[in-house]
Amino acid sequence: MSNRRRVLSVSVAWIAVLVLALAAFAPGLSGGFFFDDNPNIVSNNAIQIEDLTLSSLKGSLQGPTAGPLGRPVSVLSFALTHYFFGLDPFAFKAINLAIHGVNAMLVAWLVALLLRRLRGIQLSENARVWLPVWVAAIWLIHPINVVPVMLAVQRMTLLSGMFMLLALISHLKGISKPPGRAKWGWLAAGWLVFWPLSVLSKETGFLFPLYVLVITLFSGTPAVSVSARQRWVIPAALLSLAVIAAAMVSLLGWSWLDTAYSAREFSLPQRLLTEARVLWFYAAQIVIPDYGAFALYHDDLAISTDILHPTTTLLAVIGWVAVILGILRFRHQQPILCLAAAWFLAGHTLESTILPLEIAHEYRNYLPSLGLLVGVAYLGAAVLQKLRLDHPQMTFSLVAIIPVLVLALFTWLRSDQLANPLVGSQIEAGRHPQSARANYSAALALIQAGYGDAGDPIAGHFVQYYLKQAGAADFSFKLGYVGLIVWSCASGRTVERGWIDELARRLEHTPMSPADADIPDTLLKPLLSMPQCLDRGDAFRLFTAGADNSGANRRLRAKFLEDASTYELLVALDPGQARDLLARASALLPDDQRLRERLEEFELPTRVTGKRRS
Repeated sequence: MSNRRRVLSVSVAWIAVLVLALAAFAPGLSGGFFFDDNPNIVSNNAIQIEDLTLSSLKGSLQGPTAGPLGRPVSVLSFALTHYFFGLDPFAFKAINLAIHGVNAMLVAWLVALLLRRLRGIQLSENARVWLPVWVAAIWLIHPINVVPVMLAVQRMTLLSGMFMLLALISHLKGISKPPGRAKWGWLAAGWLVFWPLSVLSKETGFLFPLYVLVITLFSGTPAVSVSARQRWVIPAALLSLAVIAAAMVSLLGWSWLDTAYSAREFSLPQRLLTEARVLWFYAAQIVIPDYGAFALYHDDLAISTDILHPTTTLLAVIGWVAVILGILRFRHQQPILCLAAAWFLAGHTLESTILPLEIAHEYRNYLPSLGLLVGVAYLGAAVLQKLRLDHPQMTFSLVAIIPVLVLALFTWLRSDQLANPLVGSQIEAGRHPQSARANYSAALALIQAGYGDAGDPIAGHFVQYYLKQAGAADFSFKLGYVGLIVWSCASGRTVERGWIDELARRLEHTPMSPADADIPDTLLKPLLSMPQCLDRGDAFRLFTAGADNSGANRRLRAKFLEDASTYELLVALDPGQARDLLARASALLPDDQRLRERLEEFELPTRVTGKRRS
């Protein structure tokens, strides 16, 4: 095939893939904001700028931070999106999809560079041209990437991925050139421009030196080693990783992990053991996707309490040890397959190891999945080349196209599900009955759609079922019982004594997760508008239970006391008790100016009265 014809064929294929991807993701573009979009975008007044002044853009960075560095590149992109389109979820998602499309083309470029860089690859020239296109197409349209596109806030992942890909491409271009201006220009772009932008979009950008290290270690065979002039790469990558680790320890402190894990229902060793199983789950979903296993929430994955419980933990650990030993043993004979596995593991070293994050999320596979897809593509192409086929061109085309179409169907179904919170949440709760979050979201979707009020006993039964199931699925999950109490108050139903007792127990004795930060306000609002909902003793008990949780951070404990003070002042009409509660809140946060000012408002009448008496 001539070069001109090949370029035309590749261009037509790219257009077809992009059109198919747009069709597959299209249903989800009409959906609303959900999950982490609400605190980071919808309720984040800082990014909702009305003008493009420097002060407005600077102010957009003052909202809630999603990471230790604040992720300013991503936050600025949210602010700019709001300026031009307002709080339109379609605009946020459409921009995400556009970034994802750009990233797919960068993936094709990166894979093409890797195939030229790695030695010992037995592929025809035609396969070398088409394999990067196929990998990029599969990656673009894979259902595991639906959440990072449709969850608006995950633009952080998309932007970090885009700059990471640009950094790796620049690095590969730079090391392939002889010493000179072009070489150092590419390297400077990768290491000094795109890498920092990736980090400032999301902290997963820190993994750039590790990806470079993986590429470098598999760039040669015993016969063809890394050239002498490139030997600086490995020390530079290792030094960068050491500096990053030292900087994080300096910034967060040695005790940070212990403090952070106190808010989780699992320990560091338990998380590491559990992640061994989770990584196999991810790998299976990437290579042989099970549509029913995809989910927005994966909190139904059992925690590995030790190496034998559940028993699959030991098998998972043994499996990864075997993979690592296999990488070391066959790195010269099968460099691309070993690179594929090493890339996947390297991509998970930040979010799937020691950090006290939630156990599993699909968007953590955005770049790590690329490694496994390259390995599958290469293995498939190598096997097909060795078969004596009567119609090789047709066979290759069918083998390439069918997976793309199947994954496009999965992606279309997932996009459609996420676009319809009412139906989608019921589907997800049905597939993941042991997920506390899925059940809670299903109940919330029914309530927000207007179902389950006093005159709707059938829907009310489902609301109550989902909320109870949310509490039963996770013995530290509090929102299920909060939901039962608030929903019962709003719909005129009786609040059961057992719900109050169990919620008080969980508030006082179970870890407070980030999702629990809004519980004080969630309880206070219905109590202010419907004071008959709970008697004073029960309301006081719930607020003080949260305040007495020794594992919770001081700010959340103070918030429980502050809201209890508001309740005592406006509902119980007891300013003395309100003042005492506010004083306790202020004692927890002595540097909080707002709490001190509120406390002074209580003391002012006393001082004025004292003056009059004198």
